Amino acid sequence: MNYTQAFYYTTLLKRRKKGFTLIEILIVLALIGVIATLTMSNIGGIFGGSQVKAAQQWVNSTGEAYVTSYLTLVGEYPSSLSDLQNPPDGIPPFVKRASDLNDPWKKPYQYQYPGTNNPSSFDLFTSAPDGKIIGNWDTGN
Repeated sequence: MNYTQAFYYTTLLKRRKKGFTLIEILIVLALIGVIATLTMSNIGGIFGGSQVKAAQQWVNSTGEAYVTSYLTLVGEYPSSLSDLQNPPDGIPPFVKRASDLNDPWKKPYQYQYPGTNNPSSFDLFTSAPDGKIIGNWDTGN
């Protein structure tokens, strides 16, 4: 083999190794599909956890602040959460939309006065889709 032939074979081999074969591309696409499937199946758990935290935040601070403010301005606890939207004359509403009184799963928050779990005040609660009760009382957990 002379120098010209050796150069030709070397150049030809270098050119062939520059691209991907169809099989390699299909394997990469299959791996991307598997990873995407695994990721999508975990997204519900990720967002579901944030919905539980949002509900806990509402019953333990936002909702309690609304009810406590109502008590302060009106002089008595509301009979239901809808009273926060329609307080007595002369007092501005505490919430503007009825949807503000719904949990992250679009169900209305529950209110009870006097409370069963908080006998000296009120209970605010809702339930997550798995049945777990999220309330404004200490569960000991």
